[in-house]
Amino acid sequence: MSEINIFYADDDDDDLMFFNDAVSALSNKAEKLINLYIHKNGELLLESIKKNKQNNNVVFLDLNMPRKSGFQFLEEIRNEPDLKTIPVIIYSTSADDDNISLSHNLGANFYAVKPYNFQDLMKMISNVALINWQNHQADFENFLFNKIVN
Repeated sequence: MSEINIFYADDDDDDLMFFNDAVSALSNKAEKLINLYIHKNGELLLESIKKNKQNNNVVFLDLNMPRKSGFQFLEEIRNEPDLKTIPVIIYSTSADDDNISLSHNLGANFYAVKPYNFQDLMKMISNVALINWQNHQADFENFLFNKIVN
């Protein structure tokens, strides 16, 4: 069985628990083993990625975190030679066009609006796990991940 490592930073405990529960539910029936690394802030996320550097990594970044925003962490990831190719999904409650455009311009692979429905979240995570990230190219036409998931 192949595997994927998901690194997720969010300051909201409920969002972290919701995401963790979805990954746990998927683990029983997923085609890939999903290793989840959750963090309450981006600093710990960056350390974790560097420490667990492997193939098949993907990062979920919440936009609105204290101290540094998801945008700032995205810039740091893209400016770090060892991390710049890791796929990043900006994961936010906001569907603001400016946030979506800025995420794309800063080098995110996708922008996903946080689903409120547990089944939709499971479907989104499952679809992320199935992407061949080695051959994936960010495309603005399909940048809003929720359009792909539905």
